[in-house]
Amino acid sequence: MIDNLPSDIKRHESPAGPVFFSHDALTSEASGIKHGFFTRQGGVSEGLYSSLNCGFGSADIQANVAENRARVCRALNLPIDRLAGLYQTHSPDCLVIDSYPGSHFQGADSRPHADGLVTCLDNVGLAILGADCLPVLFADLTAGVIGSCHAGWRGATGGIIENTVDAMCNIGASLSDITMVIGPGIHQKSYQVSTDMVTDILNNKPDAAACFMPDPSAEVSAEGASHYLFDLPLFAQMAGRRAGVNHIHRMPHDSYADANLFYSHRRATHQNEPDSHCLGVVSARAGEKAEDKRTVVSPY
Repeated sequence: MIDNLPSDIKRHESPAGPVFFSHDALTSEASGIKHGFFTRQGGVSEGLYSSLNCGFGSADIQANVAENRARVCRALNLPIDRLAGLYQTHSPDCLVIDSYPGSHFQGADSRPHADGLVTCLDNVGLAILGADCLPVLFADLTAGVIGSCHAGWRGATGGIIENTVDAMCNIGASLSDITMVIGPGIHQKSYQVSTDMVTDILNNKPDAAACFMPDPSAEVSAEGASHYLFDLPLFAQMAGRRAGVNHIHRMPHDSYADANLFYSHRRATHQNEPDSHCLGVVSARAGEKAEDKRTVVSPY
């Protein structure tokens, strides 16, 4: 629990609505861009899923998941049939949404398989699930082009952040104008990893050595530490820099450490509980520049 948030991060809540956070860097009344990093509070799910579980892939009551997602949409004044979601697979694949999503982006089985979304369409929400993996939201506030991606270590290593930025530029965003906000996720103090994972990441991204530190609680032998602590938000930030993004911000919340506000896959595994997921959503009203330059790419 973070008692004193930085001044550019806002907490939003109402008696009958979800609790979510926003970052001033992604907020623009002029462009119509809205967004939220939603917590687990303010929904209808019960028990271990309490209460704003938005993951259709969970064993939660599906009607409750649907209502929770509808509450997210109402909080952003977004029609439910304009919310585009994915079946996330830790891939580097990003889709361009060139037509209004409809019901095929809503159901448990009908969502496209990918881990990134971009669009310049009016009043479309790009939803990303997170439960330790990072929901990352992007916007070119001038062009009205937006993006979102799901960045765990596999997806971030594979290039999902770079691919999302490239896709935004292909439909009218200017690289110099893109803002990227790394949402709530697992932080280094909570993320113990094996030496095999360290090797896998460094073989692909040698510059990522700064993201690891020996776990002080782990055994140390002549070969070195048996486990390390991994800084996933820093890893995502470095990917954004490689993609050419200059305006990068990080939310301060650790999903593993704050069970009151966030779901955590790792915490659920440690406690033998089922998975649940929070949503990160960005939506925008397309600007003139984006409409003039966008290319049509079917997500199917």
